[in-house]
Amino acid sequence: MRRALLIYNPTAGRRRQRALLAELASRLRDGGVEVEAAGTESAGHGTALARAAAAEGYDAVLALGGDGTVREVAAGLMAEGSDGSPRPGDADGAPLLGILPAGTTNVLAHALGLPADPRAGASLAARLLAEDAPPRRLDVGLAAGKPFLMMASAGFDAFVLERLDPRWKARLGRAGIALSAARELVRYHYPELEIEADGEPLAAGFAAVCNVPFYGGRYALAPRACCDDRRLDLVTFAGSGYRDTLAFGLALARGTHLARPDVSVRPVDRVVVRGPSGAAVQIDGDPSGAEVPVTVELAPSPLAVLAPAAT
Repeated sequence: MRRALLIYNPTAGRRRQRALLAELASRLRDGGVEVEAAGTESAGHGTALARAAAAEGYDAVLALGGDGTVREVAAGLMAEGSDGSPRPGDADGAPLLGILPAGTTNVLAHALGLPADPRAGASLAARLLAEDAPPRRLDVGLAAGKPFLMMASAGFDAFVLERLDPRWKARLGRAGIALSAARELVRYHYPELEIEADGEPLAAGFAAVCNVPFYGGRYALAPRACCDDRRLDLVTFAGSGYRDTLAFGLALARGTHLARPDVSVRPVDRVVVRGPSGAAVQIDGDPSGAEVPVTVELAPSPLAVLAPAAT
């Protein structure tokens, strides 16, 4: 029987979550997976739990939650460098990462073609483990040494997330983020970012280094981005001011943003956000806490994920 550790946030969902955990455990056991559940107690605890599970020889570590929870668990499945920062080791020797989406946007699950319902995700994970199916390889990005799975970006979105009251996100989900963005729209000064893309200097008002196509839900910011092609995609927006930003956001929602003359996209290996001083950088929808200059690049090795093969 395969062994899996299910990591979850006990503060989210309360009574409904307890019922969900019981159903997920039942589905996994019915599929031949011996499962244990562990709740996180603080920020970063999911990383520690996943790291311990890797040391104890679990076959898989399942993350129940949103994209931030998945990123935290994924970091624990990466070997620890001499400086204490995470770096992927041998993906074949680590537990498989399983994703049971239960967050606000669940962008990564969508990008990997996983079920939107965590119950169906648990059944799929059990089946893939039972069949010993080849895992999906997931590239991991690093921003100032911190891992990300979807994207790292600088500009207005990072400014908003840096100032977002976490209670708004917890209570209102996407609406809370939208309200915070509306509040900051006229407060932001829209500075020009100083960027270096594979050695080439660039300037932009917004820049996103993408590992997956989607942004903020189902919006295809970088349509050709692929999470297992060993490249990143850089999207830059050269507009300035809230009117340009609103127009860019509307075009993104319509899927027409790449037709704008102030938007460009290119594959890259390494991006450095050099300035201005104080510019914020976000990773996977959370503030990175890093100060510019910030180097964004791929980690040396991918992670192995319980997900269907790419079609």
